Amino acid sequence: MKHKISVLAIWFLLDQFSAAVPQGHATPIPETKPLFDLNGIGFVEGVDVPSAKPQPEKAVPKQKNQQTAISENSCIIPNAEFEELEPVSGAIREGQLNDIACGISDPVRLESVSAVGHKIEFSSPVTVSCKFARGVAEWLREDVLPLALNNLETSVSVIQSGPGYQCRRRNNLPDGKLSEHALGKALDISHFKLGNGTIISVEDDWGKRTKESKFLDRIHAAACKRFTTVLGPEADPNHKSHIHLDTGCHGQDCTYIICQ
Repeated sequence: MKHKISVLAIWFLLDQFSAAVPQGHATPIPETKPLFDLNGIGFVEGVDVPSAKPQPEKAVPKQKNQQTAISENSCIIPNAEFEELEPVSGAIREGQLNDIACGISDPVRLESVSAVGHKIEFSSPVTVSCKFARGVAEWLREDVLPLALNNLETSVSVIQSGPGYQCRRRNNLPDGKLSEHALGKALDISHFKLGNGTIISVEDDWGKRTKESKFLDRIHAAACKRFTTVLGPEADPNHKSHIHLDTGCHGQDCTYIICQ
């Protein structure tokens, strides 16, 4: 008799619990959190050109990419995690310019780059063209990571950057030429998180007599051998908080590099 009462009591409790849970509702998925918190510190992305362009006699010949052209139907980025996307055009976020001239025919969402047993992640994936993503991956893999290991004795684990693609004109002006961001050929980087937990800020660490500052100076110089535009804090006040990289055309034959 006691056994029968216990069973009935258990069935009663289970029935009450089931009634309390709304049908058709799964356990909510927790929100995705950023890989590291900068406590609101960031930068205003949007400035593409320095206040004054370099004189022709100081221009550096453009370095050609050693890789051959990839297939039109697939994107190849060695040792990288990325997602190929459908072609994009116009505005993809609220507040952007909605111009049909903006767009990427072969966009990818680049998430991370790996080399020599280390992985560099973007705090948020960046949307850029396949070719530009490949250039960024090569710079991170062949320049940034080795320079960190050799000079800081630790790796780079996370990069804080802008989103990459933005449909807008240069310097966010209402008219004029389209920004390279509008073509998926530009990226702005503000912070580097190292493997030991240290965060290097372009704005705070640039120009100081520290190993972190020397690291920024060296990766900036290395970028000038890969990209046609590299602008850091010494370019003008608009770039005091980030390093701007793009592959825009300079000069009539696109053979000049702006490196500031």
